[in-house]
Amino acid sequence: MKRLLTTLLVLISLGLCVVSIVQWQREARLRGHIVDLVKRLEAENALRVEAERKVREYEKEIERLTELRAEVEAKLVEVTREYNDLSNDSVARGITIAVYMRELMQLQTGLQATQLAFGKGTEAIKEHNATVSGQNSAIEKQNELLKQLARERDAAIEKLNARTREFNEVVEKYNKLSKER
Repeated sequence: MKRLLTTLLVLISLGLCVVSIVQWQREARLRGHIVDLVKRLEAENALRVEAERKVREYEKEIERLTELRAEVEAKLVEVTREYNDLSNDSVARGITIAVYMRELMQLQTGLQATQLAFGKGTEAIKEHNATVSGQNSAIEKQNELLKQLARERDAAIEKLNARTREFNEVVEKYNKLSKER
């Protein structure tokens, strides 16, 4: 009986050793799993912090681009208005030039007809010369008018440029005042 109890005691001790080893291995696996979870959590926290930093940077960039877009749109509106004004002025000047060119062509046609009609004789040449002189003076007058129109156009453009500079200065002052408020 003593032997049976000793054997039983040895078997129970061996069983407890096996249970202890199994628990020890299970605890080691659990600790490894916990370490792995801690590393994942730290990595996710680092990614979250980086993502939040990028979000702040992107928000600042979006704000900057929005301001730039507003400035560009304002300048586009201003330039478009100036372009339309200059286009209208240019069209008006072009119509005037076309009228003068038509008159010039009519005078040249009259000159050629006169040359053909008075092709012979000294008297005809003198009359023709007088006609040509009159047409030349008319052409000179037309040229002077064209030059005057060009000078007026240039003066109008200079006034427009000066006015635009004044408006730009007023807009800058307004922008400064509105920023101060």
